[in-house]
Amino acid sequence: MNTNSKEVLSLGVPVPEAWEELLKMKVEAKSHLQWQESRLKRNNPLAREIFRRHFRQLCYQETPGPREALTRLQELCYQWLRPHVSTKEQILDLLVLEQFLSILPKELQGWVREHCPESGEEAVILLEDLERELDEPQHESNLVFLSPDGGPQTQTRSPL
Repeated sequence: MNTNSKEVLSLGVPVPEAWEELLKMKVEAKSHLQWQESRLKRNNPLAREIFRRHFRQLCYQETPGPREALTRLQELCYQWLRPHVSTKEQILDLLVLEQFLSILPKELQGWVREHCPESGEEAVILLEDLERELDEPQHESNLVFLSPDGGPQTQTRSPL
């Protein structure tokens, strides 16, 4: 037996230490994901957002190789889109929602994401509500200040 390899008892096949370490890392990563997923409620929009971000931000350099990178992406995608419980329409709506948010101005993106819409329709309703709030006439306020001659002067002004 090679001194740089160990024998996997269950299979009786010599395995290089690097591969054994890789298998350990994969098992640890998978158990961490399972812990993270069980910790967060499955129907929690925040949990889905976390998995979406992990999916979108995975770096190839963070993985030992191409197969592991692909496997990790598949796991994260599965956790984000949850095809085992979501319909095709729900999955498509999540993809459209993500694209819709990505085309919004940055300020609106952040604002909408903070409100955790679960669908494109919810995002639109949030934005329409915000638009209505901003378009509502504000109550005018009277400002009193001293004129150059020292007397009070009133000016009507909108707060925005």
